[in-house]
Amino acid sequence: MRRLIQIALALTALCVLGAIVGIAVFQALVLRDLPEIKSLGDYRPKIITRVFDAAGDEIASFSEQRRVVVPIESLPRHVTHAFVAAEDGAFYEHEGLDYAGIARAFLKNLRAGRIEQGGSTITQQVAKTFLLSSERKYVRKLKDMVLARRIEQHLDKAEILYLYLNQIYLGSGAYGIEAAARTYFGKPASELSISEAAMIAGVVPAPSLWSPFNDLEMAVRKQNVVLRRMVEQGFIAEEQRQEELARPMEFATREWNERRDSVDYFVEEVRRYLVDRFGNEVVLTEGLQVYTTLDPERQLAAYRAVRQGLREHDRRQGWRGPIRRALEEEWPQLLEEVAAHNREQRPATEWRHQGLVEEIDAGNEKVIIATGPRTRTELGLEQVAWVRPANPDLDGLAARRKSVSEIDLEPGDLVWLEVVEMTPADDPLGEAPPTYRYELYQEPEAEGALVAIDLETSSLSAIVGGYSFARSQFNRALQSLRQPGSAFKPLIYAAAIDRGYTPASIVYDTPIVYRDEETGFQWKPNNYSKNFYGPITLRWALAKSRNIATVKLLRDVGLGPTIQTARALGIASPLEDNLGLALGNSEVTLTELVRAYTTFAAAGRLIDPIFIREIRDRGGELLESDVKLIASQTAEPLEETGEAVPIEELLQADAAKESAVERVMAELRKNGDGVGDESDDDQVLDPITAYLMTDLLRAVVNDGTGRRVRALRRPVAGKTGTTNDLYDAWFIGFTPQIAAGAWVGYDNARRLGRNETGSRTASPIFLDFMQRAHRGLPVREFDAPQGVVFVRIDKESGLLPCGPRREVLFQPFRDGSVPDESCLASAPGVPAGTTAPLRLD
Repeated sequence: MRRLIQIALALTALCVLGAIVGIAVFQALVLRDLPEIKSLGDYRPKIITRVFDAAGDEIASFSEQRRVVVPIESLPRHVTHAFVAAEDGAFYEHEGLDYAGIARAFLKNLRAGRIEQGGSTITQQVAKTFLLSSERKYVRKLKDMVLARRIEQHLDKAEILYLYLNQIYLGSGAYGIEAAARTYFGKPASELSISEAAMIAGVVPAPSLWSPFNDLEMAVRKQNVVLRRMVEQGFIAEEQRQEELARPMEFATREWNERRDSVDYFVEEVRRYLVDRFGNEVVLTEGLQVYTTLDPERQLAAYRAVRQGLREHDRRQGWRGPIRRALEEEWPQLLEEVAAHNREQRPATEWRHQGLVEEIDAGNEKVIIATGPRTRTELGLEQVAWVRPANPDLDGLAARRKSVSEIDLEPGDLVWLEVVEMTPADDPLGEAPPTYRYELYQEPEAEGALVAIDLETSSLSAIVGGYSFARSQFNRALQSLRQPGSAFKPLIYAAAIDRGYTPASIVYDTPIVYRDEETGFQWKPNNYSKNFYGPITLRWALAKSRNIATVKLLRDVGLGPTIQTARALGIASPLEDNLGLALGNSEVTLTELVRAYTTFAAAGRLIDPIFIREIRDRGGELLESDVKLIASQTAEPLEETGEAVPIEELLQADAAKESAVERVMAELRKNGDGVGDESDDDQVLDPITAYLMTDLLRAVVNDGTGRRVRALRRPVAGKTGTTNDLYDAWFIGFTPQIAAGAWVGYDNARRLGRNETGSRTASPIFLDFMQRAHRGLPVREFDAPQGVVFVRIDKESGLLPCGPRREVLFQPFRDGSVPDESCLASAPGVPAGTTAPLRLD
């Protein structure tokens, strides 16, 4: 008996000791270092930064985890029910642990010899996701069981679901229910149907593998499982399940979207600024809300105009050949491959199919192209007349073929075709293929750029930095330094008018040679047309873009005052300190030049366009507003030659050649009108000078090298630009509402082709964009400021009219600078100054 008592006492001691050891081990391995539940109350998940256009529509997002947090109250009950049915049927009954589920998982894992099934409740998944690692160990499992109990004591069921549904990964890069709804179905989670919610809930165990974008068959199978469980749980009726199974699934398109691609360069500039300002981690995880000035319609118009203009230029250079040429015996197999390619093709930067040239039908002037064994398309002469061997030395317009028998295509050529239009087949079953309208496609080698500034809001409404962001992320509108050619001339003419010249002043378009006495170097500038006009008015010299007249004008005005004016007009790039400046020999960016032209359109006010209206944090608090494009750029160190000088210093320099803008600024200071205030810092040019320059640039469009732009059929001013050897083509211009500029050139600096001038190559891009951008806008005139008078003058001489047979024009002048003699004042009987000026008081 005594022996039994001793044994019992020993066993009791061992049990107590075991319990103590067990508790100690449990404390050491499970309870020790458990995270605090209160951290869940400050839920700050990694969420996406969203970028919006001027209309308030989302155009882009930046994220480490693509997540949009939504309140649980915004979700339909069938969405939460789908996840509960899929992951934790007893969620509303248990207090964090489903003991029956745990037992089932334990037995299955025991039989397998490893952890295959977790048996976790939604609450345990929250514990694991937020507070623990995802490693599959029994110790971690014990920890999440303890934490699940604690979570249930601190949070209610709705709060737990809020954390779960916003945090969980749901495949295809989508974190949380909102991102998943938008990724898979292109709609917010609040609009998900029962079947859509069930499909998303079904991917939870293996989101990367079971995503409908990766394995649609498996996703549908899991969707059916979830719907069946929803019936078993009483969340929906069997009839609803049958209806949902019959509902066709409409997934969000993942194909190329022209509107989305059109914003890439604008969005990249926004991203660059945000990263510089806030840091990459904040941008990717803190859910900034960025409201930009991008006008979606103008941006799309700019994108289309640049791409169309580059394609037209490329076609003028000729055909660079087919993808390959196939022997006739290869055609049957090749056409099967072509058909398969065309069925499966998903556009990247445009919608392209392949086609096999089968016949050159000279009798009907058509090219027959097969796009599959049983599908054909026809291209007419007008569509293929440009297909001749590439040769930049030929004029692309003059070299167009007159017959399809002359084009550089042969039967057996495999070519690219761009889908211009798709018409669905009239087939109720939806089994017949659609029909397509095609154009022969060749990807342009040249690049282009366009910048558009809204003059009424001083904002950047569109920017395109190249043919395709997918092809090159280099933004040629902001980053590329190129010689502007004659597009720089208006800055020289502005300096001249600001210093006493008038639109009727005479300059001499006559040959001249400049010699360097020390080196013996000779420079003989020439005109593009190789001829000379003799004495001409300033108006005519700019309209016809006369090089020699501009060189002489620059020499007379002076390099210092001209560079000073250019700096005042926002040109920060290094400028050559020589007469070649008259021909645009100094490299500038497209944005710099467009911005300089805004001073003419905006009565002398230099516009640094706003491109971000507001930046808010995840809670909606305003962080920044009215971010300006140029001010946001990281300044590059300038070379010594042409180094940028602050406007304040420039305005104090060279008192002997005090300009009109200096006089105006001094007068305003004297009158105490607050010129020193920050709000007046952008008034850099005399308003009268700005208006007279606008009138001169209107003459470029009406009578000069910019005549193509007259098709806009509203008041418009602008200037072409073409560099030596035709490396660059420009057109910069404006209406009272919009200023814009277009540039075309090769990245590797080569000739654009014969006669590929700013007029032929760049102005059509500008015109195309402006026509689209002005749809719905009223026709407006440029407003003349006080101090401008209008006088009829003789167009040729710039003097007052002297006879009925002479061509006259109605020319604005600065009051006090009107010509005081007639074109034949030296002839007997012709009085001087017989026309009274019309003043604007």
